[in-house]
Amino acid sequence: MSNIRSWYLFLVSAISLQSVIWAAIRLLRGVLHPDLLSDFNSITVEIAVIIIGLPVFLWHWTRTRDSDRDLELDTDFDVDPGAMYFYSMLLGFFYPIVFNSIILLAAIFQLFLGFDSKLLQNNMTVSEAIISSGVALFILSSMVFYFYKQRFNLKKLDIASRTSFINLRRIFLFVLSLSGLLVTVYSVLSLSNWILLELFYKNTVTGLGSAASIILDDASRLLIGLVLWQLPWSRLQLFYESAYDGEQESPVRKIYLYSLIFVSSLVCVTTAAILFSSILGKWLGLQNDGEFYIVINVLSVFGFIWLYHAMVLHNDAKSSVNRYVEAKIVRIYRYLLSVIGLAILLVGLGGAIDVIIRLIWLEELGNALRSQIAYVLSALFASAPLWLLSWTKIQKESRVNNEMAQVERQSVVRKAYLYFFLYNSTMTVLISGVIVLSEFLNIWMGDGSIDDLFDDFPYAIAYSFIALIVWLYHRAVLNEDKKSNSSAYTDSNLIQMRVVVFMPENSSFAVDLSSKLEFEFPTIEIEHTYDPKSLDNLTEVDVIIINTIDSNIVSKSSARKFVIMSSNSEQWYWIGMSHQSQSSQIRNCIHTLRQVLSGEEVKTPYKFNGCIVGVVVLIGIFLLFLFTMIFLVN
Repeated sequence: MSNIRSWYLFLVSAISLQSVIWAAIRLLRGVLHPDLLSDFNSITVEIAVIIIGLPVFLWHWTRTRDSDRDLELDTDFDVDPGAMYFYSMLLGFFYPIVFNSIILLAAIFQLFLGFDSKLLQNNMTVSEAIISSGVALFILSSMVFYFYKQRFNLKKLDIASRTSFINLRRIFLFVLSLSGLLVTVYSVLSLSNWILLELFYKNTVTGLGSAASIILDDASRLLIGLVLWQLPWSRLQLFYESAYDGEQESPVRKIYLYSLIFVSSLVCVTTAAILFSSILGKWLGLQNDGEFYIVINVLSVFGFIWLYHAMVLHNDAKSSVNRYVEAKIVRIYRYLLSVIGLAILLVGLGGAIDVIIRLIWLEELGNALRSQIAYVLSALFASAPLWLLSWTKIQKESRVNNEMAQVERQSVVRKAYLYFFLYNSTMTVLISGVIVLSEFLNIWMGDGSIDDLFDDFPYAIAYSFIALIVWLYHRAVLNEDKKSNSSAYTDSNLIQMRVVVFMPENSSFAVDLSSKLEFEFPTIEIEHTYDPKSLDNLTEVDVIIINTIDSNIVSKSSARKFVIMSSNSEQWYWIGMSHQSQSSQIRNCIHTLRQVLSGEEVKTPYKFNGCIVGVVVLIGIFLLFLFTMIFLVN
């Protein structure tokens, strides 16, 4: 109950404090500049908010301290409401500070250049903007300073609370860095687009004042964005290089880098395809309505983002002392590029086959087909190098006869990649088959014509053919991996090991486990026994699989020990561990044994919530679909 009470107190404190602060800002703005007030009634409203909101905040805030002392947290999963309150409030202050800093800087620039009478883009005069933004910055900055001075002393917190603060601090810094990067990218694109239009298309902006307003707004936004991006990012880099508070093991950093690389590379490939299509369309005699300069500008900016964060990821991999961690970082990066390249490549190949079918059918080359030819060829030109380079490197490392190749073939990332394209190719064949069959049935029943068939038939045939090839290829890769893994086990020196399942003879779990191990590892000797004498000849190469209740029996053995959590009695409770089914325990045991065989560091497989995984997959598919559709439309 203390957790719920704490969340309630911090939530009310946050809402009431924000209400009081913004009421004070609006009231002070009106006092200093009456034109910033809409009417007299607004003054009374702000005063009422302060009078009522301030006592509410103080009453709840004073009680958060006592509530936080009695808080019970789980180190790994629970979030300290105090930590959440602290960093949520900082975010609530920082974003208005950034917004008002941009307005204030642009207003000062315009005042310096003598444009005091000109309206800014927010419909305020320069004097109004200076007072409005200045008041907000003064009060909000004061609150940031107060929270910084009143921040919790982490040395006095327990492990769970400290972990919660560190995790939220990390997320807070990454959110600020990402926000600054987005502001910077937007400013660079806006400013460079205007400059390019002015260079190549004169008189796009009339009047010195209008031009100065646009330039100064973008310049102000750019300066603030760079500061907002680099300050938290440099701090995060320092944390990572010094291995401060487990920064190198944090998944948040990897998610941040992989997400930026995925989005930027996807934008680069689709933008390059649009550029190629414009060039090819002009070569084919089509009228070009787009602007090359804008496309090149987008390509340059996102190309820089891609290159920079790829270099950061590369340095992270090189700085890792664990070669398996290094390989994992590089592996995910390559598969991200490969999935983008192959997805767009398949779209282009399907479109190319569709064009061929239509050319044979129509026997003429109209503007529609010329445009489609430009689009599909551009997709092939932009995506093929990306996929070939990344996939060639992946396959090269997976076919080397060493431990790292075995780890590569058994990686979850590789299996997810292969089954992703197997699934999508199967669905494509299914959908295309339904379309073709339904059209034929319509014609047979007299509800359609050959002309109707022509609308969808080429697409269905094209993508069915491509999907079939994709399915056959990736299935062949899976079979090749399976054969290579079996061969690796056969050639390994570790196949001489013995695996002893030390459990009662009548244990159904032990029998099931032994049979699964024999199936997965046919070259390894698997023995199921409950005789302590059978353990005498085991060496450090061998493995014993036991229940926790039998751990004392095998403690003196030199063999490696896999401990299965016992659940024979309702009187046994495993603190800090969730219950696992027998099938899950068997899978984890097989996974651990594979790690031992390959020489990889033994780690417990991550357990993800199904909803989280589903959401992540759906977001990924949506982004891929979105950018593909953008390319097709353009």
